[in-house]
Amino acid sequence: MPREFNDADRIKKQSRVASKAADAVPAGLEEAIRAGLDKGYLPCPTAWAIAGRFKTARSAVGQAVDALGIRISNCQLGCFKVDKNLHVELSEETVNRKALEAIGSYQGENKLTCSGAFKLAKEIGVRPMDVADAANLRHIKIRECQLGCW
Repeated sequence: MPREFNDADRIKKQSRVASKAADAVPAGLEEAIRAGLDKGYLPCPTAWAIAGRFKTARSAVGQAVDALGIRISNCQLGCFKVDKNLHVELSEETVNRKALEAIGSYQGENKLTCSGAFKLAKEIGVRPMDVADAANLRHIKIRECQLGCW
């Protein structure tokens, strides 16, 4: 069941938007963002596609989304979704072995970024979600969202 975007979420979002003092969102970008909405949210993969289409940084799309007061959903690493991904069924047996071995080098450092997770996934030939699951199992926090969400 989707988690509702409540008043506390709105206040948090508004304070983040106000603190960035975002410039006006270019019309074409705003239209693309609004066209990509799914139930009022912009899915992370759609935001990435928009950044590619506009040949702009993913963080710029994230800032535009913030300026429009829209939330990103369905993180490709499972860090957030409209339905929360709790990673409750992770175990040594259920997590991709290659990802689990590769993530070992990050143990204790806690320096795995979103872009680093995608790069690692590509290097070892697994899905980014496999890397995220391995990181969660090893209690390694993924940080620095490429869209600026966290």
